[in-house]
Amino acid sequence: MTIDAIGTVEIKSFVHSVEALDTMLKTSNVTYLNSEKVLGGKLVTLIVGGKVSDVNQAIEAVKNNSHISSSLKAAILITNPHKEILKFIISKEGSDINGK
Repeated sequence: MTIDAIGTVEIKSFVHSVEALDTMLKTSNVTYLNSEKVLGGKLVTLIVGGKVSDVNQAIEAVKNNSHISSSLKAAILITNPHKEILKFIISKEGSDINGK
């Protein structure tokens, strides 16, 4: 799979992050890349990747979900991410992404 864009969503609670990830994966053709829990799951960052239009659709779906939007801290889309950023985000187990 080629990663043309990455999307990051930061949410206040672990429970809402699970719902957000489910929403992103169901509404568009994106791949889950990574996540990070801070403060025991009180702040969770989710990272997905895929085509620009798919990642944008996934982020918009989270923004438009009334259950999640109140817990949403930030949501961004990065198009054409640099290879060094992808190395930082994608674990070694997912190294087959982008042909590596």
